[in-house]
Amino acid sequence: NVPKSCLNPDQKNIDDFAFCVSQTKKCKNIKAKNGEYVPCDGPCPKTCTFSDAVHQGNIVHSGNIDMFRNCTVIEGSLTILDTTFNGFQSNYSFGPRHAPMDLAKLEVFSTLKEVTVFINIQAHHPRFTNLSAFRNLETVGGRHLTEYFSALYIVKTSLESLNLKSLRQIRSGAVAILENNDLCYAEKINWQKITKSPRRVLIQNNKSPELCIIENV
Repeated sequence: NVPKSCLNPDQKNIDDFAFCVSQTKKCKNIKAKNGEYVPCDGPCPKTCTFSDAVHQGNIVHSGNIDMFRNCTVIEGSLTILDTTFNGFQSNYSFGPRHAPMDLAKLEVFSTLKEVTVFINIQAHHPRFTNLSAFRNLETVGGRHLTEYFSALYIVKTSLESLNLKSLRQIRSGAVAILENNDLCYAEKINWQKITKSPRRVLIQNNKSPELCIIENV
């Protein structure tokens, strides 16, 4: 099958056409530039489905982390808990037990641009101090919500900073960032612009701004 993006009535050069077909199989948003087909910039678009029914509450752990490799969109939610790093056992004590996960494995999310449901983070680990692995995340959809009707829920973590540098939009739902004893400057983010509703932003009991300044965090 010839990809639709390669069907160009003005295409004269068979080599260019063959290039487009071969590259589109690798990267679906191949695009025309100056009359030639070139690969897209950045990672190829890839939508990954993460289902509650299959993945026991959409908790990220060592047994499923590799399924997110090269994903740019996750259809579903993401939950990161203490058990993500300490070892996760599905179906409580009856399912298989997964080994502890190296924190570096979170880097698999560096290609991620959108999560369609919600993000729930309640993990404490000495090296889990920021969310830089999600540095390219742009959108949280909020199709379904978690506690406090939140699309972004970050509670009782070891985070010191968020580092969500690309986050531009939370389509539906609230933001709840609570009781993160080491987290600085969450209140400095323009959440009103991201959520379109300042009344749906709950930021409480994190590290005090004064202490952050004193400690030069």
